[in-house]
Amino acid sequence: MSLRTKSAVTFLAAILMLVLPVLADRTVFRTAWNLFTVQQDIEMGRTLTDEADSSLSPVSDEMANTYIDALGHQLSVHAPGYKYPYQFKIVNEQTINAFALPGGSIYVTRGLVEAAPTEPQLAGVIAHEIAHVVLRHGTQQVSRAYSAQASNSTPGRVSVSAVMSDLDLYFDPNSIALKYSAEQERQADLMGAQILYDSQFDPGQMPLFFQTVQQKSGSLTTDFFNSHPTSANRVARVRREADSMGGMPRNLRGDSPDLHTVQSHLRGESTEPVNRDRTGTNAPDLPSTRMVAYSGRDFDLRYPENWRVSEDGDVVSIAPTEGMVSGDLAYGMRIATFDPQGSTLYGQTPLVGPGERSGRTTLSRATDQLLDELRRSNPNMRVVRTDDRSRRIDGQSAMAIELTNDSPAGGRESDLLVSVLRPDGLLYYFVGVAPERDFSRYKPTFDQIVASVRFNN
Repeated sequence: MSLRTKSAVTFLAAILMLVLPVLADRTVFRTAWNLFTVQQDIEMGRTLTDEADSSLSPVSDEMANTYIDALGHQLSVHAPGYKYPYQFKIVNEQTINAFALPGGSIYVTRGLVEAAPTEPQLAGVIAHEIAHVVLRHGTQQVSRAYSAQASNSTPGRVSVSAVMSDLDLYFDPNSIALKYSAEQERQADLMGAQILYDSQFDPGQMPLFFQTVQQKSGSLTTDFFNSHPTSANRVARVRREADSMGGMPRNLRGDSPDLHTVQSHLRGESTEPVNRDRTGTNAPDLPSTRMVAYSGRDFDLRYPENWRVSEDGDVVSIAPTEGMVSGDLAYGMRIATFDPQGSTLYGQTPLVGPGERSGRTTLSRATDQLLDELRRSNPNMRVVRTDDRSRRIDGQSAMAIELTNDSPAGGRESDLLVSVLRPDGLLYYFVGVAPERDFSRYKPTFDQIVASVRFNN
């Protein structure tokens, strides 16, 4: 073998080692029985799309339409299988709904876009709908309905127009082509998670949006749950799929200011709202979706490119330019260490050697001690809830607690505290801070930063 050939083989092997584990570990979907061909999916979809476009009122806002089309195509490029002619459209309805027609036409309502707390959650809904197209769930449902009255039908030998006529099939939100089974919802969850992962979004944001919708008024969400039956264990299932693909993507996409500009447009607000806090100063721009690297003495992480890092001893602060108010952090994240009481005791465990700290304390106990310490300088700080979801930072168990406190920007702030107990006995903690009214826009970024942490020892 020549050196050139050997180099090429080595390079190819290296690429395969990187790619194949991700491909091999994800759920593989079997092709379900279907009377129609892929081209017939597109044919049926065109007919239904023409009917939908004539009966639904589209949003006329060019910015909103451009945004949803761009986001949809950023996701659909990562959809597996046949490359359908995808279209993404916004319907001018206040109800919260989304649906996909066979062949690639995907609609979201204005109410859904306005209800999305973050771009990753909106992307989750769209990825879920793309999955219905890829898995051909619409024509599967039509096939089942038609075979019930024409049992001798042969796959690939039926006429789309004849089937639609016999079933009296036309566009309607309650059409059989849009009513999915619980199993089909499960499949769309898993494939949607894969599409999100490959698009650098957190797959866990998809089930979060379904939870958001469940909390809305029933009259606004009836159509959504008619076509998307609630699926048990949705959050856990999507999290397992993400873990099987290797955990979170390294360069996660966070929230985008573009979504919130579009939402303002749709609500009829000014395109350039003046965002001021109670102190009268301008609130900072939302975090950039582009993340850049920080390399510190003890750990590395990634943070939004429009934020800045400052170091003061062992304390690292990451914040936007206007994230400080009167010298205090109002928007951003602070990272520090805490030495729990009793962590310096030597000889309590065989895992600890001379000169090392004891591993005797637990993560929960150390975090409680940290909270007691923080309350001394923050008497109005309150624990809202402890997040029971299993968290890990660089492979180690972590604990997350939501807090509320007085904000230097006025009013109350929400805080996300995530802690991890290192082998040397030090507790590292990460506190994401934002005023209560803005916290939902910043929390995905805080989660991204924490998920990106890699310790250096």
